[in-house]
Amino acid sequence: MIQRIQTIYWLLIGVFFILMIPFDWMSLVVSDGDYVFSADGITKGADSVIAGWPLMLYLIGMAAFNFVIIFLYKKRILQSKLSVISLIMSLGFYALMLMYRYMSFEGDVQSANYCWPLILPLINAILSFMGWRAAINDEAYVRSLDRLR
Repeated sequence: MIQRIQTIYWLLIGVFFILMIPFDWMSLVVSDGDYVFSADGITKGADSVIAGWPLMLYLIGMAAFNFVIIFLYKKRILQSKLSVISLIMSLGFYALMLMYRYMSFEGDVQSANYCWPLILPLINAILSFMGWRAAINDEAYVRSLDRLR
């Protein structure tokens, strides 16, 4: 299990999703003040404007999903299919984040400063693709060895 490179990819994906939780993703300057967008939702100072528990559940769920993929090491075909789902859901995080942002302010935002954790879902999508390719290559290798017997 651990000697396969895709295990490292899926482990990194899970760690990156967990790593996104404590950091701010975006700071928004709106006409009535400054807002911060993070896993806690959209906050203004200490007040929560929009609850972020769906975002938190999404991040924790995606991390757990990728940790589960690791332990399906005997089912390489299933791993490859789940890796594609992980790729789509990693990119789906951006859709969820944009939905939060645009449904909250409807064009009132004067400026938005993006922080470094927003690159992590893109890195996760790339790692998911690499994990998918590695699982496919493993399956092809195992099938080629089966033909030799």
